[in-house]
Amino acid sequence: MSVQQVVQHETVGHGLMAHDLSVLEDMVAHMGGYLMTEATRWDVGKSGAPPITIGGYLMRRRRLGLLSDQLDEDERHRLAVANADYDGIIARQTVRFEARILAEVGGRMREWMEYLRNLAVSKRLVADHAHYIWKADTRVVIGELLDAFGPTLPGHVTDDVAMLDRRLQTRWAPDAFIWAAVWQPAYPAERFWWLYGYPAAH
Repeated sequence: MSVQQVVQHETVGHGLMAHDLSVLEDMVAHMGGYLMTEATRWDVGKSGAPPITIGGYLMRRRRLGLLSDQLDEDERHRLAVANADYDGIIARQTVRFEARILAEVGGRMREWMEYLRNLAVSKRLVADHAHYIWKADTRVVIGELLDAFGPTLPGHVTDDVAMLDRRLQTRWAPDAFIWAAVWQPAYPAERFWWLYGYPAAH
């Protein structure tokens, strides 16, 4: 890889991180309102922006935190401020937060289960790697939500996730990291194996 290609690669990676930070800040700005809704995903009408979810915020918080040495000083400050704001919101609405996070776990689990069920009957879906790259976000977010909920999470939820993982593993074809390379250090293959390959036909 030439010096020019390295610089271009780093520029693209930083652009993705900067966008992720902006999304995180927007989610925090609306988190208080989101917690008062019954929605799993809350669309605030901002064009091109993902809906507000606890899981979406947590995913970005963890990976941006792990890769913060690639952010500039101002961006690291913005990340710290946004995370502190989020922590304050959650501290003031603990009961509501726990209810919303459990609801999101249920919604994400149903979504992931439906995808895996459809994989079993659709060769077209199995071959659609672009769709899987987009859909794998759901499995990542499920993990973030389970980590956030902690030891009070109902035990059957962890068992259900393990069952769904085994179902995917029966048709798994390992390959290279499927998301943008900038994110790979935040997702080691030992833990996030579903980001290193694609579903395969039986």
